[in-house]
Amino acid sequence: MTTKIIENKEKTALVSFSGELDTTAVNDVRTTLEPLMKDPGKEITLDFSQLEYISSAGMRVLLALNKNATATNGKVIIKGMREDIKQLFQLTGFDSIFEMTE
Repeated sequence: MTTKIIENKEKTALVSFSGELDTTAVNDVRTTLEPLMKDPGKEITLDFSQLEYISSAGMRVLLALNKNATATNGKVIIKGMREDIKQLFQLTGFDSIFEMTE
């Protein structure tokens, strides 16, 4: 799993994900995202175009990120989601929590 902050400006950030976001990757992802979670009003775009798999632990990390962003008047946008991951988001109701773009 690779999580990389591609861009971090005052009010926006772009983070790319590749590989599998599972239990073994959660701590690294959390460490990468923590600095972004401290910026109030930040719009964080997560690029999932190279993400192959996400576990329930990975989903929880996303929920925490979204909760923090919402509490500070920010938002999380997910782009480039593979069809199987998109279906998982639909099944779990995450599609109503997150803004998703192509």
